[in-house]
Amino acid sequence: MTTPSTDSFASQAVRVSVVVPLYNKVAQIRRAINSVLAQTYPNFELIVVDDGSHDGGGALVRQMPDPRIRLIVQANVGAAAARNTGIRAARAELVALLDADDEWLPDFLETVLGLQARHPNAGIYATAYRLCQEGKTRRPAFWHCVASPEGGLLEDYFRAALGPPPVCSSAVMISKPVLAEVQHFPVGVRRGEDLQTWAAIALRYRVAWSPVDGAVYHLSADNRACNLYPPAADMAAASVIEEFLRSGREPVSPRRVVEEYLVSMRLPLALEFYLQGKRAWALGLLARTRGTTLFRRRRLFLQCIVCFPPSIPRFALSVKALLRCRVGNTCRRSL
Repeated sequence: MTTPSTDSFASQAVRVSVVVPLYNKVAQIRRAINSVLAQTYPNFELIVVDDGSHDGGGALVRQMPDPRIRLIVQANVGAAAARNTGIRAARAELVALLDADDEWLPDFLETVLGLQARHPNAGIYATAYRLCQEGKTRRPAFWHCVASPEGGLLEDYFRAALGPPPVCSSAVMISKPVLAEVQHFPVGVRRGEDLQTWAAIALRYRVAWSPVDGAVYHLSADNRACNLYPPAADMAAASVIEEFLRSGREPVSPRRVVEEYLVSMRLPLALEFYLQGKRAWALGLLARTRGTTLFRRRRLFLQCIVCFPPSIPRFALSVKALLRCRVGNTCRRSL
């Protein structure tokens, strides 16, 4: 079901379609929508896809009077499918994404549209972002990204992605043809589906990036996919990347950097599996990282760790956290 727009607005050409997937985030969706409506660039439509919410979030959106808002309601099939629904319904060729529990800063659309005007052949247009948890914000220390205030093309997306992700699902704009080329977002993938899409695009296209903070990524929402769903046996982007490399096509980034990116994602996942008692899964991932150069020491360390029962490193980690807390309290008392 789609809420009707006014005839006057529906007849206008819009430059950007904003897609917001919504699932049980009634407490945050108003903030997200208001941040879109407050953009300095006004020529957009806002498509909210209610993915089977049962907390009244869709009803709240329906009550908001701005004619640029469209609400689409569907059965719950996941964030990837909800984004795809919004993308297919978009009237504009350029699609900007925002998660329902995050928010844009007022210049976001103006910033990414400026990038698109200067770099029309890029596959992704993204900005820096802030992380917010319990009311405190911080900016990730992005690696190998563009420093110039007007932004530019990343020299190598996969090299930059060895650090904090340069592309965030709430601070990105992509054209519909590029999204169609990589078959949109992978339906059925519950964790990392956005990273898979960025990787699929970055294998084929350069990424345009601005150091201007464009969004606030909130870490406190209680139904984020990374908290709700267990990880799969491998990182979501692995199959897409490895299939591309096997095809004989040359990625935009050096092949060796793309392979090291896979390692950088697989090693922490192997540790997560090990601590969960899934030793066979951890060993399987470690076997796929044998060729690493950049992360050789980290891999060898994990290879040694998995020889011990998971209870031992769990205990060590808890002791480390306790000591850090006590040291912190002592320092505060001494001030």
